[in-house]
Amino acid sequence: LCIGLAFVTAIWGRVWCGWACPQTVFIDGIFRRIEYWIIGSEIKQRNLAKSSFSSEKATKYTAVWLSFLVISIIISHSFLAYFVGAERLVEMTQHSPKENWTIFVVMAFITSILLFDFGWFREQFCIIMCPYGRFQSVLIDDDSLAVTYDYNRGEPRRNTVENSNEEGDCIDCYRCVAVCPTGIDIREGLQMECIACTACIDACDEVMEKVEKPKGLIRYDTPKGIEGLKSKIFRARTTIYLALLIFLFSGLIYLVSKKEDYLITILRAQDKPYSVIESNSGQKEVINHFKVHLKNQKFQNSDLRIYLPKEISENGIQLITQTNTISIAPGKDSTIHFFIKFPNEILGKDGKKIVNVNFVDTEKNNLVKEVKLVGPISSI
Repeated sequence: LCIGLAFVTAIWGRVWCGWACPQTVFIDGIFRRIEYWIIGSEIKQRNLAKSSFSSEKATKYTAVWLSFLVISIIISHSFLAYFVGAERLVEMTQHSPKENWTIFVVMAFITSILLFDFGWFREQFCIIMCPYGRFQSVLIDDDSLAVTYDYNRGEPRRNTVENSNEEGDCIDCYRCVAVCPTGIDIREGLQMECIACTACIDACDEVMEKVEKPKGLIRYDTPKGIEGLKSKIFRARTTIYLALLIFLFSGLIYLVSKKEDYLITILRAQDKPYSVIESNSGQKEVINHFKVHLKNQKFQNSDLRIYLPKEISENGIQLITQTNTISIAPGKDSTIHFFIKFPNEILGKDGKKIVNVNFVDTEKNNLVKEVKLVGPISSI
């Protein structure tokens, strides 16, 4: 993930921050849109914030924050459903919080964090807490795309020189600064606080249309592109990143292709190590209790049959379980208990013996697992 992020940043700059980071996606895609629907544009929002208290101000802010609360509850419960399942979530919401007190407190905490973060903290998280902006100076170079101000075209700004014919296209309206969620002036160059949301690009293009100037005074470009030079996508840094990604991705594909269809773990059950009984013939027999955890890693249902090999069962060793066939859905797991009963004589002097337990599925794939039988230590 880190190498992939470095590769993407070296070519496309902070495209992750502006277009894929959940912080930006939720804020711009949901929370800011709610503000626009209820209050209006950023100008109306600033005017309302500066205005004195009134019923209109109270009504709009109440509507905004109630909407924020509802969205935060939906997001937090969607997060919970990922772990417990949608059906279980619906069932829990139909009961008193006292019946699921721990989950209720956790959900209330997560909802509060989301409401605080997306409703108020917002891009302050990117500036204060997120380390990615501080890495960009290392990951970005003159061939990396970024939100860039074309100073060759824009400077000198309007009303900064006596001869109007020498003025650039920038009219110094500060619209790019007003719409920036982190409050920076992109005309001062690329800065750590820039999250590549492109709000300044849209604002500047609107102004350029009004003053009948070409769009793109602020645009996605590379520092070399601003100077009229050609940028290179494949250079030493990006080539190394790409080679590492191909190597790691190939390794991942290999490991996935070699993964086992089933994960089988046999543990001794939480019981006394063994029990000794006397058979009808008067022979001493030992019983061991085991627990087996199975996970189906295939994409279809599987039926696994558990049994002992013939050469082992012929020695009087028996496997006892409630069912010899275990049905497991794809991606699911199952746990069953089984017992192995055997004559005491088969044990070694140390009171132990290792035997194999077979698991066979419907496709005749046979998996063999070892279990250690224990019993009384021989006195001989």
